[in-house]
Amino acid sequence: MKRRLAAVMAVIITSAQLLPCAVSAEEAAIDSAAVSVSVSEDNKTSEETKTSEEDKMKDALTLVKSRIDIPEEYSNFSYSSGVENGVTRYNFTWKDPSGNEAYTVEVKGDIIRRFSSPQRTYNFNNKPSLAAHDSDFYVNKAMSWLCRVNPSMKGFLKSSDVNLSITSWAVNVSFQRQYENIPINGNNFHLSLNKQTGDVVSFYGAWWQDAEFENPAYVLSQEAIKEIYCKEVSIKPWYRVYYDSETGKKRTNIVYTPLNSFNYNALTGEHSSMNDDYEKYMDTDRYATPTASVYEEDFVEEECDDVDAGAGIDNPATGVQLSEDELAAAAEINTFLTSEQFRELMIKDPFMGITDKYIADNFRISRDENAECGYSIQCNMRINNKTESRSVNITADAKSGKVMSFYTYNNEGKTNINVKKANSLANKALKYYFGDIADEYRADTENTAPISTDGKNKITNRCMRYNRYVNNIQVTNNCITICVNSAGQVTSISSYHDKDVDFGDGLIVNKETALKLVCQQQDMTLEYDGFTDLASVPHTYLHYSMDNWSLNAVNGKLCNYNGEPIVKAAEIKGCPYTDIASSPYKKEIETLYLHGVKIYSGDKFSPGEKMTYGELMNLLEIISGYGYEPMPLSERMTANGSVTADSSYFTRMELAKEFTRVAGVDSCAKYPGIFRSPFTDVKENDKNLGYAALAYGMGAISCGKDGKFYPNAYVTREYAFHCAYNYLKNNSEG
Repeated sequence: MKRRLAAVMAVIITSAQLLPCAVSAEEAAIDSAAVSVSVSEDNKTSEETKTSEEDKMKDALTLVKSRIDIPEEYSNFSYSSGVENGVTRYNFTWKDPSGNEAYTVEVKGDIIRRFSSPQRTYNFNNKPSLAAHDSDFYVNKAMSWLCRVNPSMKGFLKSSDVNLSITSWAVNVSFQRQYENIPINGNNFHLSLNKQTGDVVSFYGAWWQDAEFENPAYVLSQEAIKEIYCKEVSIKPWYRVYYDSETGKKRTNIVYTPLNSFNYNALTGEHSSMNDDYEKYMDTDRYATPTASVYEEDFVEEECDDVDAGAGIDNPATGVQLSEDELAAAAEINTFLTSEQFRELMIKDPFMGITDKYIADNFRISRDENAECGYSIQCNMRINNKTESRSVNITADAKSGKVMSFYTYNNEGKTNINVKKANSLANKALKYYFGDIADEYRADTENTAPISTDGKNKITNRCMRYNRYVNNIQVTNNCITICVNSAGQVTSISSYHDKDVDFGDGLIVNKETALKLVCQQQDMTLEYDGFTDLASVPHTYLHYSMDNWSLNAVNGKLCNYNGEPIVKAAEIKGCPYTDIASSPYKKEIETLYLHGVKIYSGDKFSPGEKMTYGELMNLLEIISGYGYEPMPLSERMTANGSVTADSSYFTRMELAKEFTRVAGVDSCAKYPGIFRSPFTDVKENDKNLGYAALAYGMGAISCGKDGKFYPNAYVTREYAFHCAYNYLKNNSEG
């Protein structure tokens, strides 16, 4: 794989722009030496600042049009722009002259992260149909297109999901970002493709730009990290009460679950610093003082090798011409306030209470007919530090900065609640309302916890919780809640108490044994996690974590929420049915399954069994696009006109009638003398000939090698799927 180093970039950082990746946020704010090689905003003229905004928009347009083909007839251009966590984001729209169809693209930095074509809004008749290709075809088309649009993604994507459906005109494909075959949480893309052609019609996703990842070569082994986990995790047994569907009675199991969870540094086994770092980087004081800095960043970019639909683009700007409308739009954005200019105006506002410690978060500009200039600014002025947390959401004219609206939240102070008196009142209410069961309940420890307040907000009410215990084990969801306020009033009460339950003797394995059993049955998950700060700088972490689990405390097996056993079947890429190998309709059954027709669960299809009324109704409803109404039972007739003897099953002739109803042509079948029989065993004078002839013409039914239809034979599962497949195939091609 070829690699290349990106050119060294010098980027001027302001309070709403990127912080250096090569140094910490604190170092960036302190190291004034870095400023010497750049020109400060104060020394730049207003015209120079405006020109840079115009150039940035031109660059974004050039990037989009070099990677996505926008037909010339889509000449009605509009846009919106904004600053999202310090990085400029553009939303471009190209409409046709009628204004009914449009291409829309969102670009942030050097990543195109949203796209929608006119095909996205086409109806495609909304007819249930089969896909023209297999799932691998769509994955390859989606991967090829995505790598051409965002070349830097090549080599870091893995297909995570493909969704074929007979009731959708689109095929949906999802990709998960990976580094060294380790998934990166929160980095993925989702694409929709035309089911017949494979053309990408829309996509969206998230991708941390310029992120760096730790080398996973020296991660701790599963044994080592599990040992650390078992020493730290706290677990607790719970009674689970649930209904047994077979007996209709309540049953109980005792289940161990973890009370806490940890993200571990996968290299050291120490607790991850991610959450603490997040709190640190969300402190807006770090971004409040404008500083100009230059940083150098070397990063490795994977070249996009040739793929099915084309190769990556090394020089996306080559040959791109911007239209007059696009150039005019870039010049127009030149006249609008920047985020920093807007922030300075808002600081001067005498009523909002915004100081120079606030930042302009999620600053964006979009068309707004209520704004004087036709565009408005929407911005959240935020402060979040050790002493203050507040936000003010503002809408203002994009040129003048005149405020159109804003809102904020302030707590109203009242008397703090007296915890002791509140508990005394709640306990009296408990005995009064629930005296017959109160002895089974214990007050939650949080009931008597002292109030916690920062001195500004008052705690004026509290809800007291009482939990049920049996055999010294807490019973899930069995609790009494009593809420009181500082005025000495009971404001609400509620309870849930399972009755007529056999809780058994409560004998279970001890906690140490339970943890050993969990680690024998489940590995810990290794993945990259992280966040982007308020200046869009990505912070990544290589983590081990234990997926959530439940363990039956009696038999020591991993279980579901209710303590029932779970079976982790091997991952099956295709159809799971193990008993269709000898069926003549194996292909049809498998294809429908992959298109979401899954009316039978498990690994058994039982192809030769008679299909019940309910099963057939389910199948026909799916292939009709969920708009199907079955034929009245009184009209279910056999070939000779008599009512079906066993109304729980269908004959082949009845199936033919149902297909004409699915297609909406059943009324035509009643005309006498206009149909010829396609089968040797359906006579020309048969009252149901029209149904058989129409279903045959639609491709839903066919005759055997002997030319017969066997109209009175019961429909088997495999035959019904065979007919459904043929109907859909014919529908797809028509």
